[in-house]
Amino acid sequence: MTQTEKLKFQREFFRQAGPNIETLRTAFDTLRDTGFYITDNEDRLIAFTRHNCEEVNVRDETEIIGLTCADLYPPILAEVYMSRDREVRKTGVPILNRAYTHSGDRSTDIHIVSVFPIRNTRGKIIGTFCISRSVSCGDDLPDWYGRIRSVVAHIDSHYAEPLANAELAAIAKMSLATFCRVFGEVMQTSPGKYLNTIRLNAARKLLTTTDKLVSEIAAETGFWDQSHFVKAFKAERGITLRTEVHVVGDREPQF
Repeated sequence: MTQTEKLKFQREFFRQAGPNIETLRTAFDTLRDTGFYITDNEDRLIAFTRHNCEEVNVRDETEIIGLTCADLYPPILAEVYMSRDREVRKTGVPILNRAYTHSGDRSTDIHIVSVFPIRNTRGKIIGTFCISRSVSCGDDLPDWYGRIRSVVAHIDSHYAEPLANAELAAIAKMSLATFCRVFGEVMQTSPGKYLNTIRLNAARKLLTTTDKLVSEIAAETGFWDQSHFVKAFKAERGITLRTEVHVVGDREPQF
């Protein structure tokens, strides 16, 4: 679409949704630490605040209008984003304060996400809007986070060490079965997958900020060996090490 076509497409969606949705978008655009975006029933992006534009390194929202998350993020991230939008469009039930470890900026922060349906004047769902904010493992976490917060803090501090679910369950003062269930409910992922994501985020930072060998980075971030690290990276990110480093750090990873 041309820029004129994109703006016309956006205006038509706002017309169907009513004036309040554009006002809401404008309000969230003033919050630099909060993400906000709107999609229609075909997963096409309608609005993207400045925070989100910075996250995917685009100048302004006109560059993303009409695209989908699959056009902007690695497959594993795009699937998370689009699946929760589709869940809300299908059920009409908002997602409220759900924790995710998959973030667009690939940080190690937890992201608290809420997704709401957007209805036209006849009450038909025509899209969704998503609000997200990142939180650390400190006191700013919501109260409902409960005993899982101590586990997340432990993982974030000791990700390079061998960490068994039984050890993490003991930190949470829960049985193993209860811990795995509660962790999954709160974090929307398993303890093992969360640990893997934190390790990969740490490795990614080392890849783009140091000249260390891939084998050294793998050892420092808790992977068995270089081969394990490379396979885990591609499975999680959907891209190779070389692609990731060129996009973010513009250098060749040293194997």
